[in-house]
Formats: sequence, C-alpha cells, structure tokens
Amino acid sequence: MAKLQMFDVVFDGDNTAVYRSGEVVRGFVRIVLGEVKNDVRGIQIKFKGESHTRWSEGDGKNNRCYSAREVYFKEKIICWGKSKNDPGASKLTLESGEHRFPFSFQIPNVPLPFPFESCVGWIRYRIMCKIDRPWKFNHNTERLFTVVGTPIDLNTMPHARIPSHQEATKTVCCLCCAQGPIIVKASTDKGAYVSGESIFVSGTIENNTSREIIDITYKLVQFVTYFSSGGHKTRRTFTMVKDKAPGCKSGEVARMDWKPLILPSIPPSGPQGCNIIKIEYFVEFEGDVSSTPLDAEVKLPVTIGTVPLYQSQYPDPSAVVSEQPSASAATAPPPSYQVAVEGLQEIPSKSGHDYTFGKLMYAPQYPTYNLPASAPTWDPAHPPQQAQSGYYPPKY
Repeated sequence: MAKLQMFDVVFDGDNTAVYRSGEVVRGFVRIVLGEVKNDVRGIQIKFKGESHTRWSEGDGKNNRCYSAREVYFKEKIICWGKSKNDPGASKLTLESGEHRFPFSFQIPNVPLPFPFESCVGWIRYRIMCKIDRPWKFNHNTERLFTVVGTPIDLNTMPHARIPSHQEATKTVCCLCCAQGPIIVKASTDKGAYVSGESIFVSGTIENNTSREIIDITYKLVQFVTYFSSGGHKTRRTFTMVKDKAPGCKSGEVARMDWKPLILPSIPPSGPQGCNIIKIEYFVEFEGDVSSTPLDAEVKLPVTIGTVPLYQSQYPDPSAVVSEQPSASAATAPPPSYQVAVEGLQEIPSKSGHDYTFGKLMYAPQYPTYNLPASAPTWDPAHPPQQAQSGYYPPKY
C-alpha cells in the first residue's frame, strides 16, 4: 500500500473556484496516508497569479526563442511544520489516515486579467502545495482557480450599440485575365456582445465572375497577439464558432439574412491588466470561390464584454443613437460561470518532476448569460447611420 494515497487542494463552499479581486480564498489541503510518514519537515502553500508567453521562430542555427512573464501576486505560507530556513527545523511525523490543513489567502484588491489558456501563452491563478521532505524529493500538488477580471461593461462603450458593417471587392484572375469583381457586403446587428448572446450576421456576395461561389462561411475568430520581453510579437487565430449558408452561381447574388452565431464561453476582449497578451475578435464573412484557394471575405470587428447591453436593439431602424441610456450593473441579469469552450486541458506540473500527485486538469471559467435572441428588424442593406463606415475597436 502506498504511503501517500491522496494529496489535493479543496476549496470551501461549492468548490467552483471562482473568485473576485479582494476576496478571500479559503479551503484546506487534504492528505490521506496509508501508513505513518515520518520524513516531513513541513507543508508549504504558494499562491501565485501570473501570465507567460513563449514561442520560437526559425529552425536550426536560426532558431530563436521569445518569451515574457508578468507576476500579479505571489505569497507563501507554512500551514504545518516549519520551513527549511527555520532554525531547529527537523523531521516530523504524520500518522496514517486523513489530515486536513486549512488555509486562507486574500486576493489583492487590484484590477486583474481574466484567466486564459493557449499553447503560446496563458494567464493563470494557482495554488501550489508541497510536502517538504529533507534530503528527499518533495511531494507536490497544484490547483488552479478563476479570478473574475476587470468587468467590461458594454453600456460604457459608445460603439457597442452600433452595427459593424464592411464592404470589399475582389477580382479573380484566370489565365492572366481578370474576372469580376466579386462584391462582398456584411453587417452585424451591433458592435459588442457577451458570452451566451447571439451575434446576428447578414450579408451579400455579388458574383460577377464565371466561377461559382460554393458556399458562405460566417464565423467568430479570436485573434491573439503575444508579446515578448524584447518587444517581439506573434499572432495566432482560433475559430470560436462558425456556420455556413448557400452560395450562388456565376452572375448571381448570394444573400444571407440575419443568421445567428451563439457565443460559447470565451474570454472577453483585452484582457485588461495584462500587457503581454492581447485578445481581439472579428466576425469573418467569406465566400468560397470555386477552383481557387482565394476567398472573397470581409472582417467585422466586435468586442466581447462581461456586462451585457440593455435594450440592445434599435427601436427605430432609421434612428441615430446620440446618447446611451443610463444603466448600472445592478440591473444586469446575473451570469453563470461556464467552463471555456475548449474544455478541460491537462496543465504541465509547475514542479516539473514525477513527485507531483495526480494530473492537473483545468479550464478557465467565464461569465455567460442566458439572453433572449431576436433578429434585427432593420434592412441590412441600409444599416443605421453609424454603421456606414464601420468602427475601429478600442485599443487595450
């Protein structure tokens, strides 16, 4: 029978592990022993919030690695026994059976970014627990939790109620002879959303070529820019949700009227408080042109927030919104916190050796709303005045 049968971190309450800045994280370290363990100096807990980026470019001798790190908080406590730096620290004994060691930690009451996970960079809030054993490998266990970042209230953003609208013209070349053009127009019903809400997309593709538009794809794409400490950067794109609509033949017009994209649990734009990861979102509306790898497309910038708009639809299709109605977070429907759309992922051990107990499975949680969905009533061919030239998303 193994001496160490259970070693984990348990949060108080419902154990969902979602907290806000300034709140106290409470719980206990649970250790179950199959027999007496007499080689323990102490039990140490670290609380840490940090972000990290890392990627490489080139190959062989030209391979270069870039990285950056930000630390938002870090604290260490001894919840039982002594530290190796304490005078007189010696081996202690833990009897067989279950042991619980309570802890509490107050998250700094400062703006903190939402957690985020990707293969190139992440933002994590972590509890790391260590059974300190003199002259032996230490036992380690870890647990990640979600910190609700700085609220992103869409009601404070002037562009949030304004439809995003873009147009583009594409010429297709065939045997050195230009054909076309293909004229693409697309709109979203507004400029900002929250997870759980529907983005309504409408558009047309005027096909003036001899080729067929096989179909239309409309999707929400996440653009993530990662920065290194030396000023280098790289970008990755991830498709969050997508759907298709019929295309058209040569000389015809493909029309798609207000199709919804229901937003899954995704991180908001930003994230505010982090300087090495930048998240942006675009709705891509594209026609797949037959017999060519090139598509006809437009990109519509949108913002993802955490507090939804109130009265999000235009009451009058011809109206121009000159000011936003006042609102407060108290009138917003409460969100639920849902696991990120990518689901649980295995997180490599921070300690980096085989004495870490169990696999660390984790997914961030984001505020998600259950909001009624209704398509706009205004004609996408004549969007409200503010949308005629599109808008440029704020810089974070």
